[in-house]
Amino acid sequence: MTRTFRIASRNSKMAMFQTNQVIRLLKGIFPAHEFEVVQVVSDGCYERFKGDIQQIGGKGAFVKALEMHLLDAKADFAVHCLKDVPGDVDLPEGLVMPCVLPREDMRDAVVCREGESFVSLKPGAKVGTSSVRRAAQLRMNFPHLEILPLRGNVDTRVGKIDNGEVDAAVLALSGLRRIGLEHRVCEVFEPDVMLPAIGQGVVCVECRGDDTDVLEMLAKINHADSFTCITAERAMLKMLQGGCHTPIAGYCEVTAGRNLRLIAMVSSLDGKTVLRARDKMPYTDAVTLGEAVAKDLLGQGAGKLLGHA
Repeated sequence: MTRTFRIASRNSKMAMFQTNQVIRLLKGIFPAHEFEVVQVVSDGCYERFKGDIQQIGGKGAFVKALEMHLLDAKADFAVHCLKDVPGDVDLPEGLVMPCVLPREDMRDAVVCREGESFVSLKPGAKVGTSSVRRAAQLRMNFPHLEILPLRGNVDTRVGKIDNGEVDAAVLALSGLRRIGLEHRVCEVFEPDVMLPAIGQGVVCVECRGDDTDVLEMLAKINHADSFTCITAERAMLKMLQGGCHTPIAGYCEVTAGRNLRLIAMVSSLDGKTVLRARDKMPYTDAVTLGEAVAKDLLGQGAGKLLGHA
């Protein structure tokens, strides 16, 4: 039986690219089905919000608008950038996240003006970022630079570099690639310089837990290794009770021996206090691994840095 599925998505260029990624994969397996995009605009939209993103609840505000469409049965599933989905709390009752796409490049990248480079930035140069995680690590590794908050969607932030508002900006490399701006990258940070956000580079799909048709369909495009890795990462984030307003970073990877290795960091906002932890466990122990790394960080004093101890 054919069916038309409604997909909730923000209406930004990035969100639509991600949603179309999901549609292409599903159409390749279920060519008879139709997929209709339900574009959602909320007060938390990057394109319109000008103030401090934390005033509206952080990036989770963008996710909540899509989740309401699922709970109200206005859409059958929703597509998110996983790093925007809060990991310190459970999903709303009745919703599940059964599917992620293969993880793309998780690294952060610097965008400069045409012909300029990151290494040539002079002391006091202004570098913009919308992430406290990136800001803390920039202050830690490049104390000669002035780090400023930079809002807006990716196109807007790149435009603020070109018009001189800032000298450079740090963004997710995967996001720049998705919207065709990789050619603007002047530096890519390896994880030993800047650990990525939890879930960075991963597109995820959320749906109602009782919709068996959707669950069975999404299972066909779920990438098992990426799902397992983000399970460990988000288990750590939940135990730490940290969201996008706290400098938490880390990533999990599958090693050559089919084990999981999780590397993580918690820092102060100014980047002067840095706590690090890592551990390795069997592939089947993703949640245990995430919780073990979180306990290590909490034992080092992460609770105080995160403001709940």
